[in-house]
Amino acid sequence: MPFVISGITWILSYRCNLNCAHCFFDVQGDLHILDHVLAREALTSLEQSDPLAWQHVSGGEPLLFEAELHRLLEVIQEHGSKTVGLATNGFWGDSEQRAQQTVSQLRRRGVNGLCLSADNYHQSTLPIDYVRTAAEQVAAQGLKKHSFVVCCQPEGEPPSCAVQDFALPLAPVFVRKIGRGAAVGVPDGASQTGNIPDAPCRNLCCCLGETTPFEPQMVWIDPYGNVMICYGLIIGNLYESSLGEILRNYSVNHSPLLKILAEEGPIGLYRLAVNKGWQPKQGFADECALCWQSRYFLRKGWIENLGPDECYPEEGVE
Repeated sequence: MPFVISGITWILSYRCNLNCAHCFFDVQGDLHILDHVLAREALTSLEQSDPLAWQHVSGGEPLLFEAELHRLLEVIQEHGSKTVGLATNGFWGDSEQRAQQTVSQLRRRGVNGLCLSADNYHQSTLPIDYVRTAAEQVAAQGLKKHSFVVCCQPEGEPPSCAVQDFALPLAPVFVRKIGRGAAVGVPDGASQTGNIPDAPCRNLCCCLGETTPFEPQMVWIDPYGNVMICYGLIIGNLYESSLGEILRNYSVNHSPLLKILAEEGPIGLYRLAVNKGWQPKQGFADECALCWQSRYFLRKGWIENLGPDECYPEEGVE
Protein backbone atom coordinates (compact mmCIF):
# COMPACT_ATOMS: atom_id res chain seq x y z
CA MET A 1 0.00 0.00 0.00
CA PRO A 2 1.31 3.50 -0.82
CA PHE A 3 1.48 6.06 1.92
CA VAL A 4 -1.22 8.70 1.55
CA ILE A 5 -0.04 12.26 1.06
CA SER A 6 -2.02 15.38 1.90
CA GLY A 7 -0.39 17.66 -0.64
CA ILE A 8 2.29 18.44 -3.18
CA THR A 9 4.55 21.44 -3.52
CA TRP A 10 5.46 21.92 -7.18
CA ILE A 11 8.76 23.70 -7.77
CA LEU A 12 8.00 25.29 -11.13
CA SER A 13 11.65 26.28 -11.60
CA TYR A 14 14.61 27.04 -9.40
CA ARG A 15 15.19 30.37 -11.17
CA CYS A 16 14.48 33.61 -9.32
CA ASN A 17 14.84 37.31 -10.08
CA LEU A 18 16.36 37.75 -6.60
CA ASN A 19 19.30 35.98 -4.99
CA CYS A 20 18.66 36.16 -1.25
CA ALA A 21 21.41 35.26 1.20
CA HIS A 22 19.17 32.83 3.14
CA CYS A 23 17.65 30.97 0.18
CA PHE A 24 17.43 27.18 0.13
CA PHE A 25 18.48 27.07 -3.51
CA ASP A 26 21.01 28.12 -6.10
CA VAL A 27 18.64 30.24 -8.18
CA GLN A 28 21.02 31.28 -10.95
CA GLY A 29 21.87 27.95 -12.58
CA ASP A 30 20.61 26.56 -15.88
CA LEU A 31 16.93 27.21 -16.53
CA HIS A 32 14.60 24.21 -16.29
CA ILE A 33 10.81 24.55 -16.03
CA LEU A 34 8.40 21.88 -14.83
CA ASP A 35 6.52 20.18 -17.67
CA HIS A 36 2.77 20.43 -17.06
CA VAL A 37 2.26 17.14 -18.94
CA LEU A 38 4.52 15.43 -16.40
CA ALA A 39 2.47 17.00 -13.61
CA ARG A 40 -0.76 15.71 -15.15
CA GLU A 41 0.65 12.19 -15.43
CA ALA A 42 1.83 12.36 -11.82
CA LEU A 43 -1.58 13.37 -10.46
CA THR A 44 -3.40 10.85 -12.63
CA SER A 45 -1.19 8.07 -11.26
CA LEU A 46 -1.99 8.81 -7.61
CA GLU A 47 -3.60 5.84 -5.91
CA GLN A 48 -5.78 7.89 -3.56
CA SER A 49 -9.55 7.97 -3.55
CA ASP A 50 -9.93 11.62 -2.54
CA PRO A 51 -8.38 14.73 -4.12
CA LEU A 52 -5.35 16.16 -2.38
CA ALA A 53 -6.12 18.50 0.49
CA TRP A 54 -3.78 21.09 -0.99
CA GLN A 55 -1.32 21.82 -3.77
CA HIS A 56 1.23 24.59 -3.70
CA VAL A 57 3.38 26.15 -6.42
CA SER A 58 6.76 27.51 -5.46
CA GLY A 59 10.21 28.18 -6.83
CA GLY A 60 12.38 30.07 -7.47
CA GLU A 61 9.89 32.71 -8.47
CA PRO A 62 6.98 31.04 -10.30
CA LEU A 63 5.52 34.26 -11.71
CA LEU A 64 8.61 34.79 -13.85
CA PHE A 65 7.11 32.13 -16.12
CA GLU A 66 3.43 32.99 -16.32
CA ALA A 67 2.51 30.84 -19.33
CA GLU A 68 4.03 27.70 -17.80
CA LEU A 69 2.58 28.58 -14.39
CA HIS A 70 -0.95 28.87 -15.75
CA ARG A 71 -0.63 25.57 -17.61
CA LEU A 72 0.38 23.90 -14.35
CA LEU A 73 -2.51 25.56 -12.51
CA GLU A 74 -4.90 24.22 -15.18
CA VAL A 75 -3.65 20.72 -14.44
CA ILE A 76 -4.12 21.27 -10.72
CA GLN A 77 -7.67 22.50 -11.34
CA GLU A 78 -8.44 19.37 -13.37
CA HIS A 79 -7.60 17.13 -10.44
CA GLY A 80 -8.96 19.33 -7.67
CA SER A 81 -7.60 20.45 -4.32
CA LYS A 82 -9.27 22.12 -1.39
CA THR A 83 -6.52 24.72 -1.26
CA VAL A 84 -4.23 25.91 -4.04
CA GLY A 85 -1.40 28.17 -2.93
CA LEU A 86 1.45 30.03 -4.53
CA ALA A 87 4.69 31.46 -3.09
CA THR A 88 6.04 34.66 -4.58
CA ASN A 89 8.27 37.59 -3.70
CA GLY A 90 5.68 40.05 -5.04
CA PHE A 91 7.88 41.69 -7.69
CA TRP A 92 4.72 42.11 -9.78
CA GLY A 93 3.40 44.68 -7.29
CA ASP A 94 5.37 47.42 -9.06
CA SER A 95 2.05 48.96 -10.09
CA GLU A 96 -1.53 48.64 -8.83
CA GLN A 97 -2.77 47.74 -12.31
CA ARG A 98 -0.29 44.91 -12.74
CA ALA A 99 -0.94 43.59 -9.25
CA GLN A 100 -4.70 43.64 -9.81
CA GLN A 101 -4.36 41.77 -13.11
CA THR A 102 -1.94 39.20 -11.68
CA VAL A 103 -4.14 38.33 -8.69
CA SER A 104 -7.26 38.22 -10.88
CA GLN A 105 -5.63 35.74 -13.28
CA LEU A 106 -4.45 33.55 -10.42
CA ARG A 107 -7.93 33.51 -8.91
CA ARG A 108 -9.41 32.34 -12.20
CA ARG A 109 -6.91 29.48 -12.19
CA GLY A 110 -8.09 28.35 -8.76
CA VAL A 111 -5.44 29.92 -6.53
CA ASN A 112 -6.99 30.82 -3.17
CA GLY A 113 -3.88 31.61 -1.17
CA LEU A 114 -0.68 33.57 -1.80
CA CYS A 115 2.43 33.52 0.33
CA LEU A 116 4.35 36.79 -0.08
CA SER A 117 7.88 37.25 1.21
CA ALA A 118 8.95 40.41 3.02
CA ASP A 119 12.11 40.63 5.10
CA ASN A 120 15.59 42.10 5.10
CA TYR A 121 16.79 39.43 2.69
CA HIS A 122 14.22 40.04 -0.05
CA GLN A 123 14.07 43.77 0.50
CA SER A 124 17.80 44.19 -0.01
CA THR A 125 16.92 44.40 -3.72
CA LEU A 126 13.11 44.52 -3.99
CA PRO A 127 11.20 47.64 -2.78
CA ILE A 128 8.88 46.90 0.14
CA ASP A 129 6.16 48.95 -1.57
CA TYR A 130 5.91 46.26 -4.26
CA VAL A 131 5.01 43.68 -1.64
CA ARG A 132 2.57 46.04 0.05
CA THR A 133 0.76 46.70 -3.25
CA ALA A 134 0.63 42.98 -4.03
CA ALA A 135 -0.76 42.22 -0.55
CA GLU A 136 -3.43 44.90 -0.93
CA GLN A 137 -4.68 43.32 -4.14
CA VAL A 138 -4.69 39.83 -2.63
CA ALA A 139 -6.85 41.09 0.23
CA ALA A 140 -9.07 43.23 -2.01
CA GLN A 141 -9.90 40.26 -4.22
CA GLY A 142 -11.02 38.07 -1.33
CA LEU A 143 -8.01 35.79 -0.88
CA LYS A 144 -7.10 36.95 2.61
CA LYS A 145 -8.15 33.75 4.44
CA HIS A 146 -5.32 31.58 3.11
CA SER A 147 -2.77 34.31 2.35
CA PHE A 148 -0.04 35.84 4.46
CA VAL A 149 3.28 37.67 4.40
CA VAL A 150 6.24 35.57 5.49
CA CYS A 151 8.96 37.42 7.39
CA CYS A 152 12.13 35.38 7.63
CA GLN A 153 14.71 36.15 10.31
CA PRO A 154 17.60 34.47 12.09
CA GLU A 155 16.61 32.67 15.27
CA GLY A 156 16.50 34.96 18.30
CA GLU A 157 15.94 38.14 16.30
CA PRO A 158 12.65 40.05 15.95
CA PRO A 159 10.73 39.96 12.65
CA SER A 160 12.39 42.38 10.26
CA CYS A 161 9.07 43.49 8.75
CA ALA A 162 6.92 43.69 11.90
CA VAL A 163 6.57 47.46 11.60
CA GLN A 164 5.29 47.31 8.03
CA ASP A 165 1.62 47.97 7.41
CA PHE A 166 0.44 45.04 5.27
CA ALA A 167 -3.10 44.14 4.24
CA LEU A 168 -2.36 40.48 5.05
CA PRO A 169 -1.40 38.80 8.33
CA LEU A 170 2.29 38.45 9.08
CA ALA A 171 3.89 35.04 9.55
CA PRO A 172 7.34 35.35 11.17
CA VAL A 173 9.52 32.28 10.60
CA PHE A 174 13.11 31.39 11.36
CA VAL A 175 15.64 30.81 8.60
CA ARG A 176 15.86 27.08 7.94
CA LYS A 177 19.43 25.86 8.21
CA ILE A 178 19.63 24.26 4.78
CA GLY A 179 21.12 25.59 1.56
CA ARG A 180 22.62 29.01 2.10
CA GLY A 181 20.46 29.32 5.20
CA ALA A 182 22.90 26.94 6.93
CA ALA A 183 25.36 29.82 7.22
CA VAL A 184 22.86 32.52 8.29
CA GLY A 185 22.27 33.66 11.86
CA VAL A 186 24.14 30.86 13.63
CA PRO A 187 23.29 31.11 17.37
CA ASP A 188 26.00 31.81 19.94
CA GLY A 189 27.92 28.65 20.75
CA ALA A 190 26.74 26.77 17.67
CA SER A 191 29.95 27.57 15.82
CA GLN A 192 31.98 25.59 18.33
CA THR A 193 33.43 22.49 16.70
CA GLY A 194 32.04 20.18 19.40
CA ASN A 195 28.43 21.29 18.91
CA ILE A 196 26.83 18.24 17.25
CA PRO A 197 23.00 18.21 17.60
CA ASP A 198 21.73 14.68 18.25
CA ALA A 199 17.93 15.05 18.20
CA PRO A 200 15.94 12.96 15.69
CA CYS A 201 14.73 14.34 12.38
CA ARG A 202 11.22 15.62 13.01
CA ASN A 203 10.51 18.23 10.36
CA LEU A 204 11.11 16.73 6.93
CA CYS A 205 7.64 18.08 6.20
CA CYS A 206 8.13 21.72 7.20
CA CYS A 207 4.78 22.90 5.81
CA LEU A 208 2.80 20.53 8.02
CA GLY A 209 4.80 20.59 11.22
CA GLU A 210 6.51 17.62 12.80
CA THR A 211 6.58 14.31 10.97
CA THR A 212 9.03 11.49 10.32
CA PRO A 213 10.69 9.97 7.26
CA PHE A 214 8.58 6.85 7.81
CA GLU A 215 5.31 8.46 6.68
CA PRO A 216 5.83 11.78 4.86
CA GLN A 217 2.57 13.67 4.45
CA MET A 218 3.71 15.69 1.45
CA VAL A 219 6.28 15.62 -1.34
CA TRP A 220 8.08 18.22 -3.39
CA ILE A 221 8.30 17.74 -7.16
CA ASP A 222 10.83 19.77 -9.13
CA PRO A 223 11.50 20.60 -12.81
CA TYR A 224 13.78 17.56 -13.20
CA GLY A 225 10.97 15.23 -12.11
CA ASN A 226 12.56 14.61 -8.72
CA VAL A 227 10.16 13.57 -5.97
CA MET A 228 11.55 14.73 -2.62
CA ILE A 229 10.57 14.36 1.04
CA CYS A 230 12.86 17.25 1.98
CA TYR A 231 14.73 19.71 -0.19
CA GLY A 232 17.50 17.70 -1.84
CA LEU A 233 16.39 14.30 -0.46
CA ILE A 234 15.06 12.31 -3.43
CA ILE A 235 12.86 9.21 -3.23
CA GLY A 236 12.20 8.79 -6.96
CA ASN A 237 11.99 10.46 -10.36
CA LEU A 238 8.90 10.90 -12.52
CA TYR A 239 10.84 10.26 -15.72
CA GLU A 240 11.60 6.76 -14.42
CA SER A 241 8.46 5.83 -12.44
CA SER A 242 4.97 7.24 -11.92
CA LEU A 243 4.20 9.13 -8.73
CA GLY A 244 1.80 6.35 -7.75
CA GLU A 245 4.57 3.77 -8.12
CA ILE A 246 7.06 5.87 -6.18
CA LEU A 247 4.67 6.27 -3.25
CA ARG A 248 3.56 2.64 -3.38
CA ASN A 249 7.14 1.38 -3.27
CA TYR A 250 8.52 3.94 -0.83
CA SER A 251 10.39 2.55 2.15
CA VAL A 252 13.20 3.91 4.24
CA ASN A 253 14.85 0.52 3.73
CA HIS A 254 15.29 1.20 0.00
CA SER A 255 18.13 3.61 0.70
CA PRO A 256 20.89 3.31 3.32
CA LEU A 257 20.76 7.10 3.74
CA LEU A 258 17.04 7.11 4.51
CA LYS A 259 17.43 4.15 6.85
CA ILE A 260 20.18 5.92 8.77
CA LEU A 261 18.16 9.13 8.93
CA ALA A 262 15.06 7.27 10.14
CA GLU A 263 16.85 5.18 12.76
CA GLU A 264 19.62 7.47 13.98
CA GLY A 265 18.57 10.96 12.90
CA PRO A 266 20.86 13.55 11.25
CA ILE A 267 23.74 12.63 13.54
CA GLY A 268 23.83 9.26 11.77
CA LEU A 269 24.50 10.98 8.45
CA TYR A 270 27.15 13.06 10.19
CA ARG A 271 28.92 9.93 11.46
CA LEU A 272 28.77 8.38 7.98
CA ALA A 273 30.27 11.50 6.41
CA VAL A 274 33.05 11.70 9.02
CA ASN A 275 33.85 8.03 8.46
CA LYS A 276 34.25 8.82 4.77
CA GLY A 277 36.72 11.61 5.45
CA TRP A 278 34.68 14.73 6.21
CA GLN A 279 36.38 17.15 8.58
CA PRO A 280 33.91 19.94 9.45
CA LYS A 281 35.55 23.16 10.59
CA GLN A 282 32.81 24.21 13.01
CA GLY A 283 29.69 23.07 14.82
CA PHE A 284 26.10 23.23 13.62
CA ALA A 285 23.16 25.47 14.47
CA ASP A 286 20.60 22.65 14.62
CA GLU A 287 19.65 19.25 13.22
CA CYS A 288 18.72 20.71 9.82
CA ALA A 289 22.16 22.26 9.42
CA LEU A 290 23.82 19.03 10.49
CA CYS A 291 21.72 16.97 8.09
CA TRP A 292 22.11 19.28 5.09
CA GLN A 293 25.87 19.76 5.45
CA SER A 294 26.39 16.02 5.96
CA ARG A 295 24.37 15.35 2.81
CA TYR A 296 26.42 17.94 0.94
CA PHE A 297 29.58 15.99 1.69
CA LEU A 298 27.97 12.61 0.88
CA ARG A 299 26.47 13.69 -2.47
CA LYS A 300 29.05 12.18 -4.81
CA GLY A 301 28.40 8.69 -3.50
CA TRP A 302 24.60 9.01 -3.35
CA ILE A 303 23.68 11.14 -6.34
CA GLU A 304 20.42 9.20 -6.90
CA ASN A 305 19.20 10.34 -3.47
CA LEU A 306 20.94 13.69 -3.00
CA GLY A 307 20.21 16.32 -5.62
CA PRO A 308 19.77 18.29 -7.71
CA ASP A 309 22.67 20.76 -7.71
CA GLU A 310 20.27 23.64 -7.02
CA CYS A 311 19.51 22.18 -3.57
CA TYR A 312 23.19 22.13 -2.63
CA PRO A 313 24.60 25.63 -3.18
CA GLU A 314 28.26 26.04 -2.24
CA GLU A 315 27.47 29.20 -0.26
CA GLY A 316 25.84 27.10 2.47
CA VAL A 317 29.01 25.23 3.31
CA GLU A 318 31.43 26.55 5.91
